[in-house]
Amino acid sequence: MISETPWGPLPGWIIYTLTVILGSCVGSFANVLIYRLPREESLVRPPSRCPACGRRIRPWENIPVLSWILLGGRCRGCHSRISWLYPAVELGSAGLAVLAVSAWGFTYAGFAYGMLFIALLALIIIDLEHWLLPFAITVPIAIIGLIGSIAFAMRPLADSLLGMAVGFAIFMLMMIGGKALFKREAMGGGDVVFGIMAGVYLGWKLTIFMIFAASLLGTLAALPLALTGRKISGRSLPFGPFLAVAMIISLYFGDTVIRWYIGLIGG
Repeated sequence: MISETPWGPLPGWIIYTLTVILGSCVGSFANVLIYRLPREESLVRPPSRCPACGRRIRPWENIPVLSWILLGGRCRGCHSRISWLYPAVELGSAGLAVLAVSAWGFTYAGFAYGMLFIALLALIIIDLEHWLLPFAITVPIAIIGLIGSIAFAMRPLADSLLGMAVGFAIFMLMMIGGKALFKREAMGGGDVVFGIMAGVYLGWKLTIFMIFAASLLGTLAALPLALTGRKISGRSLPFGPFLAVAMIISLYFGDTVIRWYIGLIGG
């Protein structure tokens, strides 16, 4: 149970209740990012509206998860179905925020990792549908992590800076090498910026581990698709979702795996 915060002792249930509320609210904004960024729409105007009829969604109709349940998953105006993805993202974001706070506490680090996890969820959904890793998500999350390294000792600053450099260099080489080898763009600038963002939170060692883990996950997922001839959106699999999952794996298990491997090869 978490009982200490920068604002004084608080019961664990209050902290986790606040975390669920804040996480679901950030998840609601993540839904805006998921819908509007690929369409290059403003995040501010127009206000939230029904995609089917364009009716403006009132504040009391925009309460995370609860409004969707009370409205029966339909627009109050035209009664069109509202995708289950909206409450799923809000619930998932609340859960990811709790996951971050349970590991790093109700602190700046807990906030930063919670924002990172929710951003990764949004990036997975966007990349699966649109093959995009928007800078509007990765850049702010990288800045949040860098502030954590500078002001809150989330990670040694030198390790974060070196991680950013390694992430940039590897993904840039992969982008240039892939284009030269396959005569087409195999990786975009969004992947490069993702590598920079990952480096802030992981440092250089775990960034390299993340790339290997993502490649392994991508290969395992691509084999069944290659054997059956199936594709997503008429193309092969995007790499972003595997990077996102591998980044979380790296945060929780990367150091343990690296120590095990060093011990293995060291005899």
